[in-house]
Amino acid sequence: MNRKGIMKRDVNLGLLLLIVATIIMFSGFTVYYKTTFQKISGDYDTQLKELEKVTNELKSKRSLLNETSSQLKVKQEREEELNVKFSDVRTERDTLETQKASLESELSNTKGVLASKITEISGLQGTVAEKEATIVKNAQTISSQQSQISNLKSDKVTLENRVSCLQSKADGEESTC
Repeated sequence: MNRKGIMKRDVNLGLLLLIVATIIMFSGFTVYYKTTFQKISGDYDTQLKELEKVTNELKSKRSLLNETSSQLKVKQEREEELNVKFSDVRTERDTLETQKASLESELSNTKGVLASKITEISGLQGTVAEKEATIVKNAQTISSQQSQISNLKSDKVTLENRVSCLQSKADGEESTC
């Protein structure tokens, strides 16, 4: 029994040492895991707070982005409206410029025609003045000739009366006629 007792004692002592070593290792691992868990839990809490902060910032940025997006849509709509108006105004401007060029050409032609008509009128006025002078001269000539005709008619009547008187009287009485 000695040997058995020594062996049993050695086994019991070995088991005891093994149990103590296991308890010390278990305690060490527990302390290590507790420390590690606390560190990981603290990191998790910190990262969770940062994630909440980032989430809040993301929500804020999202609402700002939505507002910017709606403003961009309004701006694009306004830009499209302005492009349409600009195109309309450009088309109207081109039309007006074409009309202006046409009217300026027409005005230039009309001025040329007017200048030629003024020259023609001046020439006609000179002709009219000459014709009026001719008419006045002819009227004077007619008046003069009418006076002569009137005088000649008067002379004719006088002569006819004398001829009639001479024919009705005898040769000796002709001096009374």
